[in-house]
Amino acid sequence: MRVFIGKVRETDMGFSSAIFKSEVFGELWLGENGLEGDEQASTKVHGGPERALLQYSSLHYDWFKRRYPEKETMFSPALFGENLSDARWHEKNVCIGDIFRWGDAVIQVSQPRSPCYKLTRRTECDAMALVMQQQARCGWLYRVLQTGTVGASMPFRFQERVSGVTIHEIMSVMFGTETGKPSMNPDDWQALSETKGLSPRWQNTLRKRVESGQIESWDARLLGTGIS
Repeated sequence: MRVFIGKVRETDMGFSSAIFKSEVFGELWLGENGLEGDEQASTKVHGGPERALLQYSSLHYDWFKRRYPEKETMFSPALFGENLSDARWHEKNVCIGDIFRWGDAVIQVSQPRSPCYKLTRRTECDAMALVMQQQARCGWLYRVLQTGTVGASMPFRFQERVSGVTIHEIMSVMFGTETGKPSMNPDDWQALSETKGLSPRWQNTLRKRVESGQIESWDARLLGTGIS
């Protein structure tokens, strides 16, 4: 397991961000809001108890190198602002609600990461956020069930599965993996909203779909529409 943290700083991308992270090798305290020394610039959409840690599969970087060969040297762990990088876990073998023990702490998968326009600006690759969403190469977030001391050299072990709904599956229903066409079946939305371990934010989005019969706009998140 590789571990990364970062402080909020001004960027030349038009916004402040903590997406630029550095690798750490020693022990850290993991609190309910994340790792000691790690920050989030936009706390409305990043961080907090349901989004305390971001993990991203290191396997994806080779895929991005093939898709964007002119920028292959850029694609390496921490590019997308992840805290945790590992080749063992990915969107097809991690489920909502999965519980892991890391060092002295216990963490639980709460939701997929929702890629945003900042990743596109960070990489300067056209539609990067949309590509990550459609390919379900998005990563996932954790809540902290038990705080404690953690570190890159400390064991990171799967402990319990509570839902059986993979990150890839929920992304497919929500956003339409590869096709870009999400499910329009309210029964799918209702079933997902009841997934054990799913964050309240994602539950609410799914319930709104059921009530309205419509899918929310993604333009602000993916394109930065209306955001300076």
